[in-house]
Amino acid sequence: MELFNKTNEILEDIVKIRRNLHKNPELGYEVIQTSTLVKSELSIYGVDEILCPGKNAVIGVIKGKKGAGKCIGLRCDMDALPVVENTGLSFCSVNRGIMHACGHDLHTAMMLGIAKILCDMRDQFSGAVKVIFEPGEETQPGGALGIIESSRIDDVDAFLATHVIPTESDVGLIGLKKGSVTTSADEVRITIHGKSGHGSQPQNANDAILAASQVNVLLQQIQARNISPLDTCILSMNTIQGGAAVNIIADECTMAGALRAYTQEARTTATEKIYDICKGVQMLSGCSIDADVKLGYDACCNDEALVDLIMDTLDENNYYLLKEPMAFSEDYSFFGTKTGKPAVLMFLNAGHAPGMKASVLHSPDCTFNEDAMQYGMAAMIKIALAFLKK
Repeated sequence: MELFNKTNEILEDIVKIRRNLHKNPELGYEVIQTSTLVKSELSIYGVDEILCPGKNAVIGVIKGKKGAGKCIGLRCDMDALPVVENTGLSFCSVNRGIMHACGHDLHTAMMLGIAKILCDMRDQFSGAVKVIFEPGEETQPGGALGIIESSRIDDVDAFLATHVIPTESDVGLIGLKKGSVTTSADEVRITIHGKSGHGSQPQNANDAILAASQVNVLLQQIQARNISPLDTCILSMNTIQGGAAVNIIADECTMAGALRAYTQEARTTATEKIYDICKGVQMLSGCSIDADVKLGYDACCNDEALVDLIMDTLDENNYYLLKEPMAFSEDYSFFGTKTGKPAVLMFLNAGHAPGMKASVLHSPDCTFNEDAMQYGMAAMIKIALAFLKK
């Protein structure tokens, strides 16, 4: 209750920061104003050190006064989306075509609140907390890799992050799940090179569109026949372009889509089968086929022991267990997969703005209940302190 009171005391200031961020959103790595605001606030709070790894990333270091100990990294993302806002909020984006439609404004504001409170609680913990402000999460390959490769978080023993979710009710509850919680996100691009010819003489041509159609149909058997029924793999080819006229057999056709999986095993199997299918159709069609699977974000897999610690730390009325993982992807996954350290991504039920209905992330009318932020801040601080005391 004492911790919740602390977050309640600063909520008005944190809401002001959130609204400022929402009104002035920035894309990708160009979060210049946002990064400047973050560094200014951290300096006012009195963090021990401000690190700037990579383009506009910020890390605030808060050292406990009880001596040496573990280090926990608390991560948030700062960038907005290329979306035209349609919320009607009084603090609506002034940068037309750019909107905080994924809640990163709340994430950043909450992390600043967390930093402020932890600076005032230094005498209650040993070790250190690193509050990590990441740019470019919405732009592959994502800002996480630059932070990880900078070596500025090599001393972190575990990572924790929270993502807000629009909901109709239960504002403030934390959603938890062991194991996979988000999918990997890879891009699939296929180009078929055939031989053009008159539509009345198909025997003298190699039909690129026909070959593309065969590839597309065969790709759908990967989930049905190559992936365990207990696992999930999503492969959607979402663009296909080819042909110049109704009476000319196309000599080239391009396809592109997205591959998502919850496990590395399914991801690897699907990738191998994509190449196998293209080789097979190439042999049968007489076309040459170039396939490229560009690896993106890893699947995010929550460390089971760290989830157990979180469940032991939070009041049982403050969290719930997710029945299934989320369908979206997050480059936060790299903080676990690339470092080999325990990591957990939590989800915060964040309601919606008064008078509106709950929408979905990345939507022009996506809003949140700002009261959720104090619950998110309290949970993150409580977990961090528990980890450092363990």
